[in-house]
Amino acid sequence: MKKILIIMHNYAEIPTLIRKNLDDLGYENVDFIFYAEEKFRYKNMAQKVKNLYRKTILKDKSYKDQLRKEFIKRTLLEKAERLPHYDVILMLNTDFFSDEFIRIIKTKTKKLVGNHWDGLSRTPAIYSKIKFFDAFYVFDKSDVDEKNKIYFLTNFFFNFNESQKEEIIKQDVFYLGTYVEERFNVLKNISKVFTLKNISQKIILFTWDKREAEGEITFTNQFLSYEENMSHVKSSKALLDLKLKEHNGLSFRFFEALKYHKKLITDNAYVKDYDFYKKENIFIIGEDSEEELKSFVESPYQEIPAEIKNKYSFENWFKTLIS
Repeated sequence: MKKILIIMHNYAEIPTLIRKNLDDLGYENVDFIFYAEEKFRYKNMAQKVKNLYRKTILKDKSYKDQLRKEFIKRTLLEKAERLPHYDVILMLNTDFFSDEFIRIIKTKTKKLVGNHWDGLSRTPAIYSKIKFFDAFYVFDKSDVDEKNKIYFLTNFFFNFNESQKEEIIKQDVFYLGTYVEERFNVLKNISKVFTLKNISQKIILFTWDKREAEGEITFTNQFLSYEENMSHVKSSKALLDLKLKEHNGLSFRFFEALKYHKKLITDNAYVKDYDFYKKENIFIIGEDSEEELKSFVESPYQEIPAEIKNKYSFENWFKTLIS
């Protein structure tokens, strides 16, 4: 079995879920490196004293952030130098890692593979890093450039074994997202439509700022666990998805809906280009008639053939990256 290293940012429980799915599939020879894994330490007493002076006398809190970034970069470079050789190194969240780090990593493997879960234009620093990779995968078809080894690969659903307990349906539509100003007016408008049509909804937005609820939209500054999020997904008839203007890739919600047999309401019309698209299951805002929204939510989900559905599993995603 191949010896594999995964390098990524440690956030939103994703590494834990990846480990769980790899264990479930029988992958035993996979190591991880995480961005900002070690607790910050001052390099010497002079740094500590200088930070205290700048913070208390100059009211400058940015110096410690600068030191923290330097510490992360230094510890990552030290780790990279000590690494053994791997058959494949897979790097996610590539924009977090320095060119110097990636250059060293490339010497530690036969094949260096990148995967980006966002539009390239949202993280322009990534463009200069793609040249280091033997293959680089993106989820937006418009970012594909096979001449420069940039290939298309969608997001996925986790397919590890889990409880088959049936959830009681508590609401018609569920949406969990991060507060993004450009999407907020769209979200408020669709929420009003749900209310007018007696479509029950649970909408939660994450933001660091303390905000009061607006209509049916509630705010939180606490991260929901994966289990909490999936519990809301399972107890809903449909999921809501709103795209960002910078890319046309399909978010993880499309694949959560596919896994759990849920309807989807979205403003991303590019979903019609995918083989799992069925008009009975996916309502496109701005194209499909609002008059049909209530009946869309209440009508039965149309099953997708297993051979299509399984193409979007974690298992298939991972095999594609390491092949």
